[in-house]
Amino acid sequence: MKTMKRTISLLLVLLLLSTGAAFGAVIPTDVSGSTFEEAITTLVEKGIVTGDVDGKFYPDSKLTRAQACIMVVKAMNPQEAEIKGTVTQPVDSGFSDMTGYGWAEGYIAYAVKKGVVNGYPDGTFKPANPVTMNEITAMVVRAAGFKDSQLTGTWPGKYTDKANELGFYKDIVTIQLYPLEVSKGLTAKILFNALAKIEAANPPAVPGGGGETPSNVPTLAGKTFATGSFNSTMTEFDGKKIASDAVVHVYGKKVDYKSTMTLSTKVSDFRTDTVYKYKNVTTPLWYAMSGGEITAMILPMDVGFSGKVYGVINGTSAMLNASGDAVIAVKTLVAGKEITWLGTKGLADFEGAVYLDGSVIQMNTRDGQVREFIQSEDSETDYFTELTKKTGYTFRNIFWEEDGLVRLDDASGELIAIKDNAAVYVLSDDEEEYTVGSHSSIRVDKGIRAYDITEDDDSSADIVVIWKSEKTSKK
Repeated sequence: MKTMKRTISLLLVLLLLSTGAAFGAVIPTDVSGSTFEEAITTLVEKGIVTGDVDGKFYPDSKLTRAQACIMVVKAMNPQEAEIKGTVTQPVDSGFSDMTGYGWAEGYIAYAVKKGVVNGYPDGTFKPANPVTMNEITAMVVRAAGFKDSQLTGTWPGKYTDKANELGFYKDIVTIQLYPLEVSKGLTAKILFNALAKIEAANPPAVPGGGGETPSNVPTLAGKTFATGSFNSTMTEFDGKKIASDAVVHVYGKKVDYKSTMTLSTKVSDFRTDTVYKYKNVTTPLWYAMSGGEITAMILPMDVGFSGKVYGVINGTSAMLNASGDAVIAVKTLVAGKEITWLGTKGLADFEGAVYLDGSVIQMNTRDGQVREFIQSEDSETDYFTELTKKTGYTFRNIFWEEDGLVRLDDASGELIAIKDNAAVYVLSDDEEEYTVGSHSSIRVDKGIRAYDITEDDDSSADIVVIWKSEKTSKK
């Protein structure tokens, strides 16, 4: 096992002791009695905004575009993996001027993906610029589910008119005094007024890892045939943006895809899928567009990511591949996403539910099909390593530090560091399946298994699995 780094910052943002005490929201000291007290207090309690390090909110201070974008995105309640990315799936906003704004990159990337911000024609975002009333209004209206194509008029009137119609300016009697830069308090008030509609437009993500038979036979009507490549973040195909809710189906073999092809009329010949299986994949496919985005795709069943995939397994089942062979379908969580992979012909299934013991599995894939399963103890590499082998599975303290790392120590004082963008998976209480967690899921009264999967000199954990209780997980 690699030598663990022992340099610890002396400044701790938060120390969770073994009591597991809950930490409530701290209301900033300069909010009481202010014009925006109700709005700010509500947003603080929901974790959308916080006070500064001195415990104050400074409601009259101005916001940058980066800070305003973060507030709006937090109101949309995205999963942590969507913001921080993971070691194997980093976030990238695509803007050229984000140097020094790594703390905001994930939020801005999410806002781009959801159509909340567009940036400037020159490819920049200008994160340091003060945000204007028109800009924050446009962000909030879009976050509330209104696409540009749904609004009539021109900039900025179509956004301010819609905001006024929806009541986003309610009780803001001084709006005319803020024609340009807006304050933190005013932004909080607009968000507060829009919060119900933002939450309704952004419900919790519904698992959709694919592998299911669709309810109806997909059609080629209204779709375009093309051959192209998915980008590394799987947000574009052939340079065209993919909608976050794009419908993906797989069917047949790559060799049969051409502009003159026809589809089977049997619904059982199709499967649902997810775009997250096609990182850097080049393939022919059929796609439909709406509002400048790809909203539906039909791809060959025998294409997909080729390489090493690390994640947890939620189960296997039998399925037919593109050649009609009976193979196993593997339901996984990888890079914070639910993905179902097909196994290659002859790949043996697991004996019993051995993957529900907190194990991270390396899956070697080719064209989206799993060729081999490898557990960390069987890995022939020195970088796929379980860091919790020697320290056991429970820890005395959890340290949340200013460098973004989380560090755990056991009774002997041995330390394990967890990256700020580590993927976190949590085993359910009935030990039937994993769900995507966050750093806040890491507690000292839970069994913790931590894994390093990157080939570098940094021995901090890239994947953390939370499983079982302290009593059942001690060794």
